Amino acid sequence: MTPTPSGPAPAGQAPAGPARPAGPAPTSPLRTETRRALALARAEATLLLRNRTALFTALTMPLFFVVLFAALPSGVTGPAAVTSLVTGSALLFVVYYTLVTSVVARREQHTLKRLHTSPARPATVLVGMALPLLVLLVGQVVLGLVAAGVLTGLGAPPRLGLLVPAVLLGGAVWSVLALVSTVFTRSVESAQLSTMPLILVALLFSGLSLPLGLLPGALQVLAQLTPMFPVVDLVALAFTDVRVTAETVAGGALVRAVLVDGAVLLGWVAVGVALLRRQFRWEPRR
Repeated sequence: MTPTPSGPAPAGQAPAGPARPAGPAPTSPLRTETRRALALARAEATLLLRNRTALFTALTMPLFFVVLFAALPSGVTGPAAVTSLVTGSALLFVVYYTLVTSVVARREQHTLKRLHTSPARPATVLVGMALPLLVLLVGQVVLGLVAAGVLTGLGAPPRLGLLVPAVLLGGAVWSVLALVSTVFTRSVESAQLSTMPLILVALLFSGLSLPLGLLPGALQVLAQLTPMFPVVDLVALAFTDVRVTAETVAGGALVRAVLVDGAVLLGWVAVGVALLRRQFRWEPRR
């Protein structure tokens, strides 16, 4: 039997053409930038693993500071102190110092300029470079918690959730500060000098190296606005009701202290990002 040919299409209706194969679904810009950031992070992690000096510094400096301060007469007396030391020193040396040297090295090698002209957005490039160090930071904090438990025989802190903003916001702040510091750093060798002011401020005015009660009243107030104090304070409040300032808080006072610490950290991120947009250098310094 011969098939009956179809008649003409009804008036006002276009004749049906051959079906087109469905193409791949469009990828969202966020997913694309995330993939680019992760790819860059993998490349940075590979370079970090090959750089034994940078890797040694990143992994051993937090442990060195714990041992150093534990040997002092006051010593590291509790899990909050151990975790604060590990978190603070990891932010300073795993995130801040290592990121400064990495970015400056890429800039002087013209790698940063090539990445800036790639399809990836500038923010994606910078986030990708910081990601491996932030992962190391989280690992160091976890090890610090384990060490604190072993040394004191205690379990997890009562307010474990406060460690999340301490680590995440602290990592964001010190990553941004590292990128800002590259503006004033001419070479990898000069990073030892250009990073020293912020490292000293963090050590002296956060409660990491000396009790804030030893400072005059005005300096104690200013210390609470420095970029490391809120991190150490949040870690302390995760374990006890006593702040770094030796003030005991509970209930509404505790909530206010946490909110103020978070606001200070967010403020540092905002200031740092504003400076980066105006001052960050993608090309080698002349």
